[in-house]
Amino acid sequence: MKRMKFDNVVKTEISKLCGKNDRKNLILYLESMISNIPPKTYYKLGIAGTNEYYIAKFYNWLKCGGNLPFSVFTVGNMQLPFLNFSTLPAVTCGGAGDCLNWCYSFKAWRYPSAFLRQCMNTLLMFEFDTIETELIKITSRPKFAKLDKIDFRLYVDGDFHTVDNLVDWMELMRKMPKINSYGYSKSLNHFFTLHESGFKFPVNYVLNLSSGGIYESLNQFLQPLPFVRGEFKAVNLNGGTWSDYRKQNKNKKIFVCPLKCGECTSLGHACGNLSTFKNYDIVIAQH
Repeated sequence: MKRMKFDNVVKTEISKLCGKNDRKNLILYLESMISNIPPKTYYKLGIAGTNEYYIAKFYNWLKCGGNLPFSVFTVGNMQLPFLNFSTLPAVTCGGAGDCLNWCYSFKAWRYPSAFLRQCMNTLLMFEFDTIETELIKITSRPKFAKLDKIDFRLYVDGDFHTVDNLVDWMELMRKMPKINSYGYSKSLNHFFTLHESGFKFPVNYVLNLSSGGIYESLNQFLQPLPFVRGEFKAVNLNGGTWSDYRKQNKNKKIFVCPLKCGECTSLGHACGNLSTFKNYDIVIAQH
């Protein structure tokens, strides 16, 4: 099998097709990436860990169905030790603005398995029953089944794509009260629309109003809502310090994110803590 071109230009094209759920053209695009592919067959798996290997897993699932090629949910790492979920950045982020200039989520694209998991999950958002099945399955594992509560970050990468997408997640959280879910969103128009319709958000979801989006004017309407913790801001310090920033924002309650979600405070992670950190600006330096 020849080595394929799999740079960010290619990944951007793949992500656009995934964002539109255009599986037909996605399959054709993947087939065009590798030469000597017999028609109506699927690729042989290449050497484990290579681009070809992961592309083959993803393609086989698209073409033939069967088992999911990647886990839908991941358990995280030392910085983020929680169960978490991601989709593709940008194509699912209708509220994105200046944040695209510093978005850290694109860093994950250097790992083919991480990128293609984002692709898979983006496609699965159009068939949400699979998402629900996989969440029930992973939270039934002994590691989670023994816990009274499960911390869950909903969207490390990506965002709520549509109002229907938001409803699907909120109703799933309502059905799974053992999960303590939280996240950051710039799709504030969807939250506003849903709230205005009379929708009741589940008590086990906490929203952080993420900066850098095009709907920040809605913050004033969303901030008082009981499930909204406050703003999460990526700050350009312009060579200054956090001490300087605090002096410039004396009238605000500020908590500087230490980049260790599992142990950022003695009371648990601040971004999911409504009782203590309601109306705080949680701030982080722009990447």
